[in-house]
Amino acid sequence: MDLGIACSFRTTGGEPLGTAIARAAAAAERAGLASWWAGGDREAAADRAHDPSLGLQRLARATSGIRLGLSGDLLSLHSAAVRAKQIASIDWFAGGRLELGLDLGAPPAVLADPFRDVDDHVGRALDNLGAMRALWTERRASYAGEQVAFTGAIALPKPVGERVPATHLRATTADVLDRYAAAYGAPAGWLAWQAGRDDLVASVEVLDKVLGDAADGVRRTWCVPVADLPAAREVIASLPVRVDELVADLDHLPSDEEIAAIAALA
Repeated sequence: MDLGIACSFRTTGGEPLGTAIARAAAAAERAGLASWWAGGDREAAADRAHDPSLGLQRLARATSGIRLGLSGDLLSLHSAAVRAKQIASIDWFAGGRLELGLDLGAPPAVLADPFRDVDDHVGRALDNLGAMRALWTERRASYAGEQVAFTGAIALPKPVGERVPATHLRATTADVLDRYAAAYGAPAGWLAWQAGRDDLVASVEVLDKVLGDAADGVRRTWCVPVADLPAAREVIASLPVRVDELVADLDHLPSDEEIAAIAALA
């Protein structure tokens, strides 16, 4: 089982943000942590933190091997073309290490655009994802969705290898997962984000129910508050479901000492 870290991009002391990100990133990589996940749009709003994608770009430049993940993109709030370019740019800096986590839950009111009504945020997110996938993988991209359509578009940069980055879903309901799977098949990963033990087990049961045998190939990531990490590490062996990665989540950029304490539980 892998051990990773997640955090919001805000500092708690006088260290400049860019310096703090680079310092913490290098410490996490030296400590042997498998991944670094940026908090999602929802967490950035709640914590009053800096944009997750900008923080990940700094992480990408300061590391060479650790997996990097956006944990919760609310794609219904973004422009597909702009978001495709932003994610591809981070992946370019990371040398192909970026993974994308989608949050298909209802966006919080604080992030709602008062000038654009989105009755079906799941449909809008999936439509944007389809457009982004086309922009990432086609030289002259075309896409025709209900809300996004274009032909002959040239988008640069593209993700390394002109690929679709591994896409994880935050644990969601069966009907939402079914809609995603109908459009794009099984996701690469399933994120039980800030979940307790029972919520984790219930979420994996949803995954199994909707995907059947295909669920076995989906990577399961369990994210817990850093204070709950020791207990979660202890209980994993007795869980009735498989966990591939355990992630400790902080609401701030960690110190070197905090990173060392997390890595010691590997």
